[in-house]
Amino acid sequence: MAEPYSQLSSALSRLAELLARIDHPRAAEVRALSALLRTAPDQALQQLDANDWWAGVGALAAETMGDNPGLPDAIWQTEVREFRELMIEIGQVLRARGAANPGIASWLLAFNNWNASGV
Repeated sequence: MAEPYSQLSSALSRLAELLARIDHPRAAEVRALSALLRTAPDQALQQLDANDWWAGVGALAAETMGDNPGLPDAIWQTEVREFRELMIEIGQVLRARGAANPGIASWLLAFNNWNASGV
């Protein structure tokens, strides 16, 4: 697997693990997408560039603003920051590969600002 896919696959695997830890319903989807990246990278990249990742209320990026599912606040804040960091990593790889979704740039800016300010 080419190096950019290796980085992306790692980020997706870590994101799937995080989503499973917080009992998020999209954990299995992200895990499957990580596997798809190894067998059909173009298809996986197309799915990663889609609106259900980067645009609108139901987008995975928007899930970083979701309600705490009942974890202690300190743990929840750590998980949210890691969630954002992984989305930043995924978004940067997508942009470097020519991703077209206009939502990516806005989310990357927001995630970086929120994590830098401790939000």
